[in-house]
Amino acid sequence: MGLKIKAVLIAGGAILIFVFVTGMNYRVPPEIIRSPDPRLHTPSIQVELVNDSTADIAKRLQDTLRKIDHPMNLFGLGLATPQIGENQRIIIVKDHYQEYITMINPEITEKRWLMPWTERCLSTKGRYFLKRYMWVKVNYQKIDGLKKEKTFFGPKAAILQQEINHLNGVLISDK
Repeated sequence: MGLKIKAVLIAGGAILIFVFVTGMNYRVPPEIIRSPDPRLHTPSIQVELVNDSTADIAKRLQDTLRKIDHPMNLFGLGLATPQIGENQRIIIVKDHYQEYITMINPEITEKRWLMPWTERCLSTKGRYFLKRYMWVKVNYQKIDGLKKEKTFFGPKAAILQQEINHLNGVLISDK
């Protein structure tokens, strides 16, 4: 396992640095739906009532993500319900190793600092270069039903956008 660093000179003399962690190939758990499955392109429905069914779906998301999480995964990790065959607006994003934030009906309310970015997705093959906001504010419900607002920076902001795109039926390969 190692790091691969690539520096790119962009307009105005700024330098953009991409950092790739190499040698971290992991097997995608079989419960994760892969493209071109049409369920990945179906927009998810709002969760109207947070109940035991919602908690069960969130637990399935966490159990699935735990299978591929590891301490060296420093740049973000997340999973959305369409990736496990569900059609409700629920995502989880990694907070710390083996600790996740569950978000029900997440909605980005503010975003800043659009930058070139590279990322992968468990439901697609390959690495994709696209633009992501590096600062986002999101409103969501927690698993206990309480509403929350949180700000994310850097890789976590990028992962959050990818997971919300999944809820809207959009994959990184569509961008």
